[in-house]
Parts: sequence; C-alpha cells; structure tokens
Amino acid sequence: MKKIDLDTWPRAEHFKFFLPFSQPYFNVVIDLDAKLLFKYAKSQQLSFTACYLYCLQEAVERYAPMRYRIVDDEPVEVSGVSLSTVFLRADESFRFVPLEIQNSLLEYCDHYTHQKQNFLGKPLLNSYFVENADKITQMYISILPWFKFSGFKHAEHTPIASGIPKVVFGQYQKEQGTLPISIEVHHALMDGLHISQFIDVFNQVVAEICKEK
Repeated sequence: MKKIDLDTWPRAEHFKFFLPFSQPYFNVVIDLDAKLLFKYAKSQQLSFTACYLYCLQEAVERYAPMRYRIVDDEPVEVSGVSLSTVFLRADESFRFVPLEIQNSLLEYCDHYTHQKQNFLGKPLLNSYFVENADKITQMYISILPWFKFSGFKHAEHTPIASGIPKVVFGQYQKEQGTLPISIEVHHALMDGLHISQFIDVFNQVVAEICKEK
C-alpha cells in the first residue's frame, strides 16, 4: 500500500469535495462485447465465468485507479487485489468465494474450480470471511446469470468508507454477444472517464487472451 500525494494528484480537489458525501458512490451499467471471449472459452473448454473474472482481475492489476482506496480519510493505492465473489449453491443460497490473481488463465481456472468447491461447502460467515471482511485489498463481485439488467442498486448496511469497488455481471446475451456489467466506484477516487479507461484495459486483456489460441 502506498499513499497518494495530495499535493501532486490532479484529483486532490475532487477527492476532498466528494469525501464527506453521505452517499459518495456512483454506478454505471454497460454491455461488454464478449463474443470473442465466449467463443474462446468454449473452444478451450474453459468456464466462461472464470475467463471473464480472470480478465477483470488482470485489468484491475493493470489499471491503478481501480486499486485506489481510502484509509484514515486519505487516498492510497493497493496491489494484489482479490475478488470476493458471490456464487450460488445447489440449495439456492449463496456463499462468498475469494479468488486471487494467478500467473495464467489456466492456473486461474484451476484456482476458480478449487475455491468454489472449498467455499461453497462452508457456512456463510465462515472464519475466512470474518477475518478478511475489512480487507481493503479486495473487490466485491456478484454474478447474476439468470437475466440481463440495465440498472443495479446494491443492498447497504453501513457506508463502505474504504472506496472498494463493486462489480456485477449479468446474463451473457448469445444473440448480441454482450455481457452486462455494473461497476460502482467511489466518486472521490474515480470519475466516469476512469471507468471508460478501465473498460478499455479489460478489453485489451480479452484481446490478448483470444490471440493466444
């Protein structure tokens, strides 16, 4: 973790402006062009979900603003971000499954399978979840594969002051080749432009993977 210098950061005024907001998060929903990634996943007999989560995690490592957080009312940059990902069990309840960045897509797919098998069998509030609940080197990920959405609003208990982003994926639309994604970020740390730039990085990761075939 490293501090962001408010004396040189171009967003210093914006950070100070949005920091005291009672609800400082904003949300954007877009349709990702996922045709190539879906085709690649099927051709390699890989989980499409694992593939787009890998691309997300790799893009986060490449794009610093998605790793900005707030600690003691100051902006910081973290690295090695994990995904706290929600998956459904056979009984239609969900569990939080942590996913860590791996060295390759194949390693990630193995990690994805192992973590799901492990954590889907645990209680919802298991020891790992409780111990890591306040960790700022994570992002919150939900997957809703049953429908396409054009808007999203998260449940809230208390405001998340750390600025951790929340990402939601919807149902892949085979006819259009699109994947809906909701991205919620803290306005003291990012603007709409930064979400656009992040999507560009995500798409670059996808392009690199699909060229590996």
